[in-house]
Amino acid sequence: MKGRNVYSLDTPYAQQKTAQQAADKAYARKIHKRRFLAMIGIIGVFVLVFGVQIWKNQRQLGRVNAQIQQTQTQLTKQKSKQKQLNSHIKELNDPEYLQQLIRSKYNYAKKGETIYNFAN
Repeated sequence: MKGRNVYSLDTPYAQQKTAQQAADKAYARKIHKRRFLAMIGIIGVFVLVFGVQIWKNQRQLGRVNAQIQQTQTQLTKQKSKQKQLNSHIKELNDPEYLQQLIRSKYNYAKKGETIYNFAN
């Protein structure tokens, strides 16, 4: 090393200074480690809370989808029943069908007709 003066580091001040720097570095590492662990803990709590919320929402969504499916099935049944009833209403508006229904169901007869019931 040309042109530089190299001093010996064996002096008590230099040793104290390097020891202090080493202690400062160790303390800084300890503080950084604590901060890192605290941040990991906080992030872990957030992940846990949000994970539970997502899980609850997924369960609720499943229940709602099951209810929707059940309601869709009921709706389909009701629509088919409504079609049958509407066709029955149209048939009841037909005088010939109505007359036939009254005669068969209520044993109604016109004047001069005789009704015979046979045992089966």
